[in-house]
Amino acid sequence: MPPKKHNAFMTFVNEWKSKNKEGRHMSIPQAVTHCGDIWKNMNAQQRGPYIALAKDADVLARCTVERLNTQGQALSAVEREERDLANQIMLMKQNTERIVREGKENDDLENTKFIFAAFNYFIKAVGNDIYIPAEFAACEFSLKTGMNSIYSSHINPGQLIYGLSSDAMDHTSTTHQLPLPPNALGETNMGRLYENILEYLRGKNDPKKPVIVFTTTEMLPVVKGCLRYLESDCSDAEEGAIEVYDIRYLFFILKKEVADIADLPTDEITKTVTDNLFQKDFFEYHSGISCQFHEDNDRGRYCAHSMVSRWCFIFSDHMCADLAIKPVPGKHMPPQQEQRFSVTNPDESTAETSFQSCESAVKQERKYARYVPSDNSAFSADIKESNDFPSLGNRKSKPIPKRSAGNQASRDPRSAAYVLVTNRTAAEIDDAFKMPRRFS
Repeated sequence: MPPKKHNAFMTFVNEWKSKNKEGRHMSIPQAVTHCGDIWKNMNAQQRGPYIALAKDADVLARCTVERLNTQGQALSAVEREERDLANQIMLMKQNTERIVREGKENDDLENTKFIFAAFNYFIKAVGNDIYIPAEFAACEFSLKTGMNSIYSSHINPGQLIYGLSSDAMDHTSTTHQLPLPPNALGETNMGRLYENILEYLRGKNDPKKPVIVFTTTEMLPVVKGCLRYLESDCSDAEEGAIEVYDIRYLFFILKKEVADIADLPTDEITKTVTDNLFQKDFFEYHSGISCQFHEDNDRGRYCAHSMVSRWCFIFSDHMCADLAIKPVPGKHMPPQQEQRFSVTNPDESTAETSFQSCESAVKQERKYARYVPSDNSAFSADIKESNDFPSLGNRKSKPIPKRSAGNQASRDPRSAAYVLVTNRTAAEIDDAFKMPRRFS
């Protein structure tokens, strides 16, 4: 909206009120009435300074007006939000690198513990970043012990946002398929649920320090919004008690440090490569790693319990071999998963290192050492008869219909092109094509 223009007469009124003792005790309407007669008796030269002051005020107002983008948002506010987001990402990366670096410097990286968290939600509120949670799961993970513990709970918020029931039904039907409130499953006390989640995430750590949890890039706003929703019903909630970081960046940093410890090449380990490895999600359709509801309804890939379990298995699958950590079913891989690599003790005469590591910089499929290619050529002789070919030996040729005498008489007998090919040999057909052609 453009700024309101300044009036020369009102500029004169404001100046008269500020300079005259009588005007200081008048209201604006009284001052306007009193100054109206004075303004009428002033000539153009006397009015000139006030007209110039009004124009200067208009120019200054236009210069200070906030510039807007196409959505009507102030550009300064948008730039400020972008700077804040960039600072948050930078802080996230620095803290993630610090956690991994401290574990490596203490020679205890395989025992460094990380917490993975995931939410399913019913609907997102319009105009803000609040999500109505439907399911929560978190687990504690380390490379040495794999998935140490897991916390999982369905959530019943009691009611949905008015007017968004249809959108919630569309979202849930295509994802987790949990029943909508008020028929939802799980915990109904949001404040108590938040306290239980915070107690599990903190564990034995210092309660004064914020808890760092990791989730996928796509789920970052979901986890933050769901935690904000639960926190709003907790009277004793501490602001900033839980910080949510990107698990893909952790996967990239941890993979590089693990490869460096194992004396493996790290030049080819880039953020793009690790992101692709993480997105493949080899364990996405494994059974037995979801909650009972999603197991029964065959929606395991959308289960929050399954998500955090699969993230643990992905980390273990790409890093445990580098550190010679033997995978344990149910900890490093699904209970029914076949082991994809083995850790053996090398002979003292052939190796100096304390472990033998599989190639993990580039993921490879299972190798079948006993595979021998078979010879598919069944014979090498010239094929002259149909019986010589195995697949056609038992087939009978179709009978060729005989043409009537009238049809044969209507054609020119001198033309070799009208002679049936089945009644000619290959030499006769070749001679027929070499015959000179007549053109009438």
